[in-house]
Amino acid sequence: MKKKSQHEEHNMNNTEIKTPLNYKIRKAVNPKNSPALVLLHGYGSNMLDLFALNQFFSENWTIISLQGPVPTAFGGFAWAELDFTNLRELPLPQQKVESIEKIHESISIFSKSLDLDKNNIFILGFSQGADLALSTSFKFPNTFKGIMALCGYFDVKKIDYTIDENAIKKLNLFLCSAIYDEKVPVHLGRMTNLSLKKLGLETTYHEYETGHTISNQCLNDLLEWLDKIEQ
Repeated sequence: MKKKSQHEEHNMNNTEIKTPLNYKIRKAVNPKNSPALVLLHGYGSNMLDLFALNQFFSENWTIISLQGPVPTAFGGFAWAELDFTNLRELPLPQQKVESIEKIHESISIFSKSLDLDKNNIFILGFSQGADLALSTSFKFPNTFKGIMALCGYFDVKKIDYTIDENAIKKLNLFLCSAIYDEKVPVHLGRMTNLSLKKLGLETTYHEYETGHTISNQCLNDLLEWLDKIEQ
């Protein structure tokens, strides 16, 4: 995958396409039938955080960064409130349920409005966004071609819907953890990967000697993985 050439970034506001979530978008030069990447930020961040990744995707891609609906301290947003003493439990689990629905509804609206390539929609989540990327994809597996879950934790035992095990097996999965992650300890990432393998899924899993961040090596591995899927 080549870095995008210099071209005008097409940004739209919510008055053009109404969705349940706020967003920032870079439309492909020709949005019709373009592949799309949906970005889900981490706890306390916003839609601008991961949007910088658009520079690594060609102008043939539509890049959509969604913003969580739950306000947090210091002007940030989340997909659900967290208990920082126990990341494996949510104080208000219904918030996650509602966010999953809003993410999927937003993607469906964009897909229809821009006539995106429905067979080439990918979702990338970081930290809490990784959990939401996996949760949304497993509930609506026919919506996505691939999932990138970075530095996050996902517990398949706590989902409140029935998984279509045949449908999810077609999903392409890229996961990573950071060995020195101070927010989502590496053992939670390892647990996530093992739980997915127990479902019979094939995963590409990496660990990096970094903290809670997307390292250059992670980005390189992710883009290389994506290139192989597109071939």
